Amino acid sequence: MAMNLFPVLLVICLPKWSQGKHLLRFLTFCQRNVISDGQYDIEFDGDQLLYVDPVTYQTVQRLPEFAEQWIPDPELAHDTFVSLGTCKYNIPRAIKGENHPPETIASPTSIIYPKQEMELEVPNTLICFVTDFHPPTVTITWTRNGQLVDQSEVSQTQYYSNRDFSFCISSYLDFTPQENDIYSCSVDHISLRAPLTRFLNVATVPTDQQVVETAVCVAGVILGLIGVVTGLWFIMKANKSCQA
Repeated sequence: MAMNLFPVLLVICLPKWSQGKHLLRFLTFCQRNVISDGQYDIEFDGDQLLYVDPVTYQTVQRLPEFAEQWIPDPELAHDTFVSLGTCKYNIPRAIKGENHPPETIASPTSIIYPKQEMELEVPNTLICFVTDFHPPTVTITWTRNGQLVDQSEVSQTQYYSNRDFSFCISSYLDFTPQENDIYSCSVDHISLRAPLTRFLNVATVPTDQQVVETAVCVAGVILGLIGVVTGLWFIMKANKSCQA
């Protein structure tokens, strides 16, 4: 089978850091005949610093709160154009040069968890983290009680590269926990016969009333124990007085 997706990874370690533990990595990948599926980003120690949109060539910083602290190189748009063009140019030549090698395929793993500790009726965010897959094309679908969620509540990161050149990605769902709600995150990938699905059940989340009731119950037990200990102390003291 011809390789339809041929990622090109460029790894650069700055010389002055070559003996340390820091890694600066420039990543480019593209998919043949799919213009909008290319990606160009810069990562430092596994964290994305920025990426360049493959359609508009606008630079997007991973952490907007630091956007005013540093300005990306204005040449990034040109670098991206050249890099993605080179990627697409090399796909058929690399396939032919390697005598049409089989496509490297690795199955994803995933986990679903809340961004903050869940409380009923308190807005939160669910995170579906998907990793260890190749090639870097996955479809992530969210459901609430078996029904697809509104896509306006969902956001997604760019693809990140792992050290072994597999990929990872995160999908976010804004939600407000309601009692007995069940959420799911399904991942579809070329390596899977059926989507990989993880579930999260809100039924076990305590309500504010339950928390208060539990606190009152615990306080009552503690006061009761204090009363018992105090009573025993008075009884023992009274016995000693009688013996005297």
